Amino acid sequence: MERWQSHQRIARIMAAARAQVFNTAIGEQDWKQYFDHHLYAPHGAEFKLSLFPLPARLINQTPWSKAFRDQPELLPRQRYLDLCREGRRFAFIDAIRRRWKPKVVICLGERHAEDFVQAFVLAQARATDHVLQPADQPKTLRVLERDGTTWLICPPLAGAAGLMSDVLLDAMGQYITRWLQPDDFPELSTGAEEPIARAS
Repeated sequence: MERWQSHQRIARIMAAARAQVFNTAIGEQDWKQYFDHHLYAPHGAEFKLSLFPLPARLINQTPWSKAFRDQPELLPRQRYLDLCREGRRFAFIDAIRRRWKPKVVICLGERHAEDFVQAFVLAQARATDHVLQPADQPKTLRVLERDGTTWLICPPLAGAAGLMSDVLLDAMGQYITRWLQPDDFPELSTGAEEPIARAS
């Protein structure tokens, strides 16, 4: 997991959220402690799911057609994407959401906005936009609300258009705390540190 900077950036968002909820300063290395000890912890309240669980970029840049040449259900790649959309994958993801009832679901990657809407059955959800602008790099978040859960469809954590800077990551963490409170960190309330709820 340490090879993927996206997990480090998620830890940065979560450390900023925790600091905001408890009104403490954000230390420069707080994300590292969060990453090492709390991110996706067995008893934590956060989790990560992918709409399409197979990586778009395969190890050693192996072409999709070569990697899955013996699995016709996955070729071409569009067939695999359709299988996730129309098969049971999207229904499985929404069933988890209904069961666990997270307060906030962070959906990374605006290019999959329609897929997020389909997977979580958000066509009739109340929707607004929020501009995240802690400095000079405004990023627009699509905010959808339904059944006690708020979804944030936001830029990816990589690329020129993504949430790349520490300032933006900290601002994202601070923004999600409007739906959180101290008892969302049950272990922190008793003196030990644990993460807050997150899903994507």
